Amino acid sequence: MAMRERGGFEDGFNWKTVVGAFFVGLVMMPASIYISLFSGAGMGPAAQWVTIILFAELARRSISTLKKQEMYVLYHVAAALTGGGIFSGLIWNQYMRQSREAAAFGVAQGMPNWAAPAADSAAVLTRHLWDAQWLPAIGLVLVGAVLYRLNMFGLGYALFRVTSDVERLPFPMAPVAAEGATALAESPDRKVSWRWRVFSVGTMLGAGFGILYIGIPAVTGLVLAKPLFLFPIPWVDFTGSVESILPAATVNISFDAGSIIWGMVLPFWMVIGQFAMCILTAVVANPILQHLGLLPTWKRGMGIISTMVANGFDFWMSIWIGAALSVAVIGIWQLIKVFRKKKAGEMTENEMLTGKRSAAAREQGAKKPPKGRGDFPIWVAVVLFFVSTTGYVWLCHYLVPKFPLLLLIFFGFIWTPLTSYISARMIGLTGNGVGFPFVREGSFMLSGYKGVDVWFAPIPLNDYGWVAAWLKQTELTKTSFISIIKAELLLLPINAIFSFAYWAFFWFLSAIPSYLYPFAQKMWPFNAINSSLFMTATMEGRSWLLEALKPAWMSVGFAGGLGLYGLIGFLKWPLFVFYGAMTGIASTPDGPLLMITGALLSRFYFEKRFGEERWRKWTPVLGAGFAAGVGLIGMLAVGLIMVTGSVVTKSF
Repeated sequence: MAMRERGGFEDGFNWKTVVGAFFVGLVMMPASIYISLFSGAGMGPAAQWVTIILFAELARRSISTLKKQEMYVLYHVAAALTGGGIFSGLIWNQYMRQSREAAAFGVAQGMPNWAAPAADSAAVLTRHLWDAQWLPAIGLVLVGAVLYRLNMFGLGYALFRVTSDVERLPFPMAPVAAEGATALAESPDRKVSWRWRVFSVGTMLGAGFGILYIGIPAVTGLVLAKPLFLFPIPWVDFTGSVESILPAATVNISFDAGSIIWGMVLPFWMVIGQFAMCILTAVVANPILQHLGLLPTWKRGMGIISTMVANGFDFWMSIWIGAALSVAVIGIWQLIKVFRKKKAGEMTENEMLTGKRSAAAREQGAKKPPKGRGDFPIWVAVVLFFVSTTGYVWLCHYLVPKFPLLLLIFFGFIWTPLTSYISARMIGLTGNGVGFPFVREGSFMLSGYKGVDVWFAPIPLNDYGWVAAWLKQTELTKTSFISIIKAELLLLPINAIFSFAYWAFFWFLSAIPSYLYPFAQKMWPFNAINSSLFMTATMEGRSWLLEALKPAWMSVGFAGGLGLYGLIGFLKWPLFVFYGAMTGIASTPDGPLLMITGALLSRFYFEKRFGEERWRKWTPVLGAGFAAGVGLIGMLAVGLIMVTGSVVTKSF
């Protein structure tokens, strides 16, 4: 699929973008925050679709249309502002500072005040995010956000120029993403496209489910001592019920219908791989491992969270780390294979996705930036990168002066550009990036540094390979880069203002986590244990992480990952099976069980009823509509909560 090349580049930033940014920040962001705390989901792509549909409809009723460039910038704005915003980390830090889980590992006591005020401070006890004691943490977030964007535009733009203009890599997934972001631009006339109809169906389904899943608990929580839940959130735990038959197995069931929808959207074989590995490890392997004495921490009567922590400590964390390393090695090996084929000239026309350059392209060499694309001199990008990276290094050295300065310099000026370039090339050649897992954690452990504060510092360790693909999408939509720069300048203050305001309000209204937020109440303690486990690696005394990491089992996980990859290749199965299996290791079956249900319904019913090609086109739009419907109910619930909370003082 290729974008049409007719016409020059245009600026997609205008008053519609400004209004759209305020709309998303004012309406979408609080709904996304609430839904993520309540059920663990978010707005996802629904925010982009809702924003684009709303503005396209307003333009249509004003006897106008949205240009493709305007639609793309609105899409970017909506994607950037949905989620928790830049201040979500502060609420997590305050939880870590006062949680029993972090205190048990000694992490809470060692956290610095620039990450969050002390647990016994007035700022935390009264839940006032606007208290003066929060100023160091707030200032650090703002400075970090500015440095990140300067770093991103500097190095990311340079990577784009190298991989797209000089090396002329094809970026095979960029046209797909660009077409998806501007899909509704195909029908600026008065006709109602199939996308609108499918999206509407998904929205109605999502709204109906959202009323039962989110709406009723939210409303009843305003008038009753505790909310009324029609469905257990986030799941029903059967771990204790089956322990006599399946000791140490993690068994639960979720009622989140969104997982069924996304099982229809994701590649079928990826869902199959994830489900199969989940059942194999969580349900089948755990009882066997317990019988063999390899899970000594597990005790009868443990719930699913405690069982996951115990099993992870004894066995699965090591297996998962080894498997993650195997995925990284496989990604690098695929990149090397591409280079070898390209160098040897073995590639056919059908292998264009792996980056073959035509004879004309080789003769032309580096492509000059097209007129109107909004390019700026490459030296400006280099200066932005060096200035922002220097700022990162200085800031981290100021916050953690005893951490090795040379390691910070290596992270910022060598490792980040190197890994970003490798990732950008991989995306440009195959459409998928390559990651290097546990570099940050391993570096902290090997540095010899002792202290918890380094884990909360803005270490200059990032992968900006995705920026090259993003700018390629921008180029394909004929949107001027200046549009994106102006949009980012607008997004940062809007993100900061609304993120701070809503997190301050939600936290003041009720403790986070609490029973009003079922998902956070269940999962934040589990996440706190996992985070604390890693942080003990740089603490004096007992290192729980080093006890949990078992080199022998890491080797088994690494060899198992490579072996599974080789077996799938030998059997000529889709590689989606492998990547799905890697995500399913020791996961709980609640999500995979619903996703496999959706995948099977999709493949054996809906594809036969509507046709495979048509149904595969419908499912992403249906999923976005479903998320939008749930999000709309979430917005309504947030509105009621905010109005009630503004006039009634509640404490939980």
